[in-house]
Amino acid sequence: MTQRNDRMELARAVMELIDQGHRQISRRLDLTRVRVLGTVAALGPVRPSTIAAELGLTASATSRHLAALERAGHLTVEPDPHDSRTFLARLTDDGRAEITTTIQAGAVVFADVISDWPEADVSTALTLITRLNHAWAQRGKTSGAKPQPGTGPRWLRARGEENPRKKKD
Repeated sequence: MTQRNDRMELARAVMELIDQGHRQISRRLDLTRVRVLGTVAALGPVRPSTIAAELGLTASATSRHLAALERAGHLTVEPDPHDSRTFLARLTDDGRAEITTTIQAGAVVFADVISDWPEADVSTALTLITRLNHAWAQRGKTSGAKPQPGTGPRWLRARGEENPRKKKD
């Protein structure tokens, strides 16, 4: 009788979820650009160096994404009043609308994927995935990896809803 390794199977299942999700989503949009927009929305106006640090991007990758987002009208740049060597990125109304549209589209697709799940399973999955995200963020802080401020999706943190399952006191 073979011994089952649930932790290994969970790791494989999470990797498969990430891989499948990324392949499906990346066919339609650039996930890094969405993350850049979310960071500007949460922290803006914000310096490119801050965006790069928040997302673990290189300066050149950050510049490319900011330039593309500016060309698309999703953000504007303005001089940094405290440092003439850099600039600040600010979200435009079109950028805000793009974030909303992207989140809504993702929620619709995701809802379809889990449409036959009982409500109890949805609740359990939310609780466990939120817990997994928090544990992953803590692991990064203690493993010598660059600490990430906060945990959970930036757009939720910006609205003060980092953990929707957590009871507010």
